[in-house]
Parts: sequence; structure tokens; C-alpha cells
Amino acid sequence: MNFYFLLEDEKSFLKVLPLWLEYMNFDCKRVADIQEVQENNYVLQSGQGVTQLVTKVLFDTIDTILLNPDKIDKLVIILDAEELDAEDRKQLVNEQISKHYEVEKINFDIMVLVCNHCFETWLLGCKGLYPIEEVNKTSDFYQYYKHYNIEANDPEEMIPPEGNEETIAKYHFHYLHELLRYKKIRYSKNRPQNVATEKYFKGIVKRIAITEHLKSFKIFYDFVSCVKR
Repeated sequence: MNFYFLLEDEKSFLKVLPLWLEYMNFDCKRVADIQEVQENNYVLQSGQGVTQLVTKVLFDTIDTILLNPDKIDKLVIILDAEELDAEDRKQLVNEQISKHYEVEKINFDIMVLVCNHCFETWLLGCKGLYPIEEVNKTSDFYQYYKHYNIEANDPEEMIPPEGNEETIAKYHFHYLHELLRYKKIRYSKNRPQNVATEKYFKGIVKRIAITEHLKSFKIFYDFVSCVKR
């Protein structure tokens, strides 16, 4: 079986996903483009942001797959919900596809997976990440620490505090960045290697195994677990 992964993300998740697939024993080999696809391969492409993904890049990708029949079995689209409800974001993508294509002419499966609210939301779910000790009030992380306990509560349910005008996705990024900095772990969208380890990934998997948290990550995880050879 061959897969085409189309990600909204053009930095961190694009670099991390191939490693996550390895940790999940996803037994397909990555190839550079659809021309190299043979058997049990996958292609990984960035949608260059949600606006591009749900318009030009999405249509270009579907056209490419249609022009290369019998190459791809599943197109997997992964994007952020950001401020929208996850199901609404998924519906938006499906509506765009329905508007531009006759569904019966698409001879491959399309799966839309949504990060609720963003990739950093999933990263906040790593079990044991939240400090056990009381955080000093002088720490840059303290304002996040006192606002929301991501260990006891679902990171997907976290909204910015009153008076903070950031989007939910941006607030989650800054929360993660300051939390990791507090723990002396470097993280940026361009350099996500410290959260790309198997240990970190297993910490997120442990969260969905013992709680009802991170439902959107569980959908992603269950999907890959079901389709891997």
C-alpha cells in the first residue's frame, strides 16, 4: 500500500512525522516524489499553510495522484484546527474536494486528520512534562504554569487566559516553548529534534492510553496503527 501525506505544517511536524512513523513501525519507505513510488512507499509534502493547503496545493496534489494512476492508495491530509472546531476544519477540506472533483472519479481513499488545535498541542500532551515541583514566580514559565495544568487537564481544552489576545494555537506554542525552556530543552519550529525522540513520542502515546485527553492525536495514532502493514 502506498500513501501520500499532505501536511499543512512546513517546519516542525514535517520533520517529526517521518520519525513518528518509524516509532509506530509504519513499514513503508519514504520516497522523494510520486514518480519513485513502487510498493509500500510514501510521499510527504508540505501544504505551505492552511490557506494554500485547502486551495491550490490540495488540488495540485489530487491532480498529481490522478495523473499517476495506481500509484497512491491513500491521500492523508493533516492540518491544524487552530481557532475552528476540528470537525468544522475537516468538513471544510471535504467540501473543497467535493466542489472541484466528481467523487466517483477519485480512485484512492482520502483521510483528513486534524490537530486540535496545532502540532504543539499534541506535544503538550507528553506524560510527565508538566513540572512536579512548584515553579518560582520569577520564572518566565510561571504565568503559563499557574494558568493551566497540562498534566491533569486536556491540552486540547486549554484556551488563553483572559486579557491575552493570542490565538489558541499561538498560545499553545508559547506555552510549550516556555515549558521546555524551563526544563532546559530547546525547541523551535525549525529545530524540533528534542521533541522528535522516541521517548517523547511514547510520552504522548501514554497519555492517550490512560486518559481521554488528546482525542485528535488518538485519531491520528489509531489511523496509522490500523493501516500499517
